Amino acid sequence: MKRLTTDAPDGNFETMLNFVFSQDGWAHIRHDGNEGTVPLTQWAKAQCILHGCGEFSAETPQEIDEEICDCMMMDFPDCPIGLAYCFAVQASHLRDRLKMYEDIFFAEDGTERLPLDVLRELAGRTVPCPNP
Repeated sequence: MKRLTTDAPDGNFETMLNFVFSQDGWAHIRHDGNEGTVPLTQWAKAQCILHGCGEFSAETPQEIDEEICDCMMMDFPDCPIGLAYCFAVQASHLRDRLKMYEDIFFAEDGTERLPLDVLRELAGRTVPCPNP
């Protein structure tokens, strides 16, 4: 099995799987066509302004996140920018969780520390609970 998460994607497939990632507690995208490592909130705010989504007064990442989520939940549940924002946040969280597991099960060079068959066998065993 090959590792899916990487901080240095090589090629289109790895880039797609790692396009959104966490940095400093916030989702970021690898690039927006103009620059690299862009906070997702900054990208989403720029898209909202570019597409004329009304007044956008939020400044901080927290405020931008709240404004986009409020807008999507209350006013425009089918907004493509809001949907893309939600999908990207979801991808970032799932990538973080997967990366934690992969950091345990893969060595630095990308080789498996434990083959998948061994993990399946270990997962199938019943382990006694230390605190009955």
